[in-house]
Amino acid sequence: MNWKQKKKYEALLEREQGFVKKVWGTCYSVCLAYPNTYRIGMANLGFQTVYKIINELPSFLCERVFLPAGDDAEFVAGAVETVSLESQKPLRDFDILAFSISFENDYPAVLKILESGGIPLKAKDRKSKHPLVIGGGIALTLNPEPPADFFDVFVLGEAEEILPQFARVFAEARRMDLGRKAMLIDLQKQIPGIYVPSLYAVSYFPEGKIKDVVPLEEGLPKKIQVSPIKNINAFRTTEVVSSADAEMADMFLVEVNRGCPHLCR
Repeated sequence: MNWKQKKKYEALLEREQGFVKKVWGTCYSVCLAYPNTYRIGMANLGFQTVYKIINELPSFLCERVFLPAGDDAEFVAGAVETVSLESQKPLRDFDILAFSISFENDYPAVLKILESGGIPLKAKDRKSKHPLVIGGGIALTLNPEPPADFFDVFVLGEAEEILPQFARVFAEARRMDLGRKAMLIDLQKQIPGIYVPSLYAVSYFPEGKIKDVVPLEEGLPKKIQVSPIKNINAFRTTEVVSSADAEMADMFLVEVNRGCPHLCR
């Protein structure tokens, strides 16, 4: 990173209230990516909720990264390596790079962040030294197939209950020193709402609709289930980090309803 980038990130943090910065070396590290600018990402309650959930896990730390703004031409062009906001660590140093995606139009930005972070774009090209690239959010929950080649794991459904399960299985796999594929198989087998594209063969009808999804390993679920939330009232979804640089900075963000009032989704 360069001096300009460092000073800009420090200035952003100085204008924030509520951000978390844990000590490196004592936790599994997650960089939470929003595939749009800081101004847009910090106004997203889903993104803020995931940040809170992960940082509340004792064995995990969570930092953030965003698509550089248009005035940061050298960052957008990839002349400067993309790093995390809180500690300015390279993305390749994290154990997990997690994308929170609300809109399909942001898919190209996922590739920009991967490329500028020095991480292979396609999941099949990543090695054990690379972060596990996971994706979640409503856009992916509705249809994860279009960007499937670029993600190691999808988290489909509501984050509040599935993320702690994901963290438990991930931590156990790391303690047992399992390889990347063995870890992915464990995640797929043990957690409803997990979808590992590399463990399934997807075929299509000529018009482009999915024809069949076939597991490539024994013991995997044939049908991928979206993870529901059993009691949404048990969770409080509000703004966690306040910033004068966020869209709607003069408001406090609160979720008053999610999905269908009959709990269809």
